[in-house]
Amino acid sequence: MKEDHEIINDEELKRFFLNEALLLCPSTRADLTESEKLWMLHVRLRKMNKLTGMLCNQDLGEYMLEMQEVLGFYLVEKNESKKKKFRMNEHLNRFNQFAIRLTRFSDTLGHCYLFYNRHLRTLERVIKLYFPGEFKKKQEEEVARQGGNTGEKETGNE
Repeated sequence: MKEDHEIINDEELKRFFLNEALLLCPSTRADLTESEKLWMLHVRLRKMNKLTGMLCNQDLGEYMLEMQEVLGFYLVEKNESKKKKFRMNEHLNRFNQFAIRLTRFSDTLGHCYLFYNRHLRTLERVIKLYFPGEFKKKQEEEVARQGGNTGEKETGNE
């Protein structure tokens, strides 16, 4: 399989990513440099990649069983009002319906995850090609801002 830069030349890829930045990151319409726009897109794509990765790797069936067990305890509790039990049951039912619908799209989520992952790697290659010093500097700033921790919270300009 050919890499993206083997199909589309680097200048066209850069132009593509700048246009995509306009679509996915509305604040890039401001007076920013190309490297800033591409970095904002990079942050956005990384978050999208992380979200689809999390959704792909969740066992929703297991969570649904756990939710039913936890809420089931409250539904049989004698001290709770029938109205509150009914409301809890409705919430559990809605969550289960959502989880079931989401599992139907697991193959699509997998494709989205792979697409965003490849897209992100191609964008990184373009940024490194055109703005090598700035890319490294932005990565270092981000690591410093996160305190060297690669935990859950993502930061960056959007």
